[in-house]
Amino acid sequence: MDDIYPIFELMEKKGRKALATIISVKGSAYKKEGATMIFFEDGSYNGMLSAGCLETDLAIRAKKVMREQEAVILQYDLSEEKDFGWGQGSGCNGIIDILLEPLTSQLIEDYRLVKKLLNSHKPVIALKRLDELGEYVFIEEEGASFGNWSGKIPVIEFTSKSGVMTEKSIFQHTYQPKPRLIVFGAGPDAIPLVSLAVETGFSVIVCDWRSELCQKNDFPTAEHVMVGFPNELVSQLSFSSYDFVVIMSHHFQRDQEFLLHLLHENVRYLGVLGPRERTKRLLNGEEIPTWIYSPIGVPIKAVGPEEIAVSILAEMIEVWRKPRHERVELLWTIPD
Repeated sequence: MDDIYPIFELMEKKGRKALATIISVKGSAYKKEGATMIFFEDGSYNGMLSAGCLETDLAIRAKKVMREQEAVILQYDLSEEKDFGWGQGSGCNGIIDILLEPLTSQLIEDYRLVKKLLNSHKPVIALKRLDELGEYVFIEEEGASFGNWSGKIPVIEFTSKSGVMTEKSIFQHTYQPKPRLIVFGAGPDAIPLVSLAVETGFSVIVCDWRSELCQKNDFPTAEHVMVGFPNELVSQLSFSSYDFVVIMSHHFQRDQEFLLHLLHENVRYLGVLGPRERTKRLLNGEEIPTWIYSPIGVPIKAVGPEEIAVSILAEMIEVWRKPRHERVELLWTIPD
């Protein structure tokens, strides 16, 4: 998921800090445009922009940025295969431009508001000027803006892509709300799925009518555990297009209730554990809609709860990375 989420908390750490963001990649690289990491004045840092090729050098340069409170753009050529090259034979084979900027008190305050908006399931676009380093603006989906920007703010379109705008010398990145996974079914096979999903960047809610299974002790990393019957649970939840739902209680009647309640909700992903024929029976013999994932997971011949969790999460990540509409790929301009 977006690198910014763990950085939100680290921005509150005392002392000077700097933010490094990949703004351009030519060729292959470990991470793409929009990837971010944070540096601290004691030389420590959190996050990665490469497979270990650049971080040490960036930490040294970050000290100067923090000391002088001036942003810089750095370029690293990772295409050199020899040991003295930045790539150090790692196979990155790309040229990476990185914006290294001091985290000023105003920028930290503005990122706090970005975090608040994302927690409300509202995406936020960041524009950063590359010809006037230090100028930036955050734009809400409804059009409201805040930041440190002189002159007219360009008209933009929301897009899932990140990069430098053509002929504009402006870097654009869209911060997406953190995806949420709602697991209906708290059996033992849900435990590795929840754990892996949280580690990957999902916030997770576990729901079940069986209180002896749906315990916080069994799902310590889950944001919430909710006990109730299907109609009660669904009525307590407000679904959005950032939600992923997995039905896996192994109880036919309850799975059917969950599924029928969710058919008309606007969720990003709805997967049902078990054979496709079972899912068809859950739908009272009706054809399975194309947007329901059944059987759930990437077909990797998974065996056991852990491997099944890997296959489900791989499918969810694929869905998350895929643009929802073709317009997201096409609207990549900032009109005058």
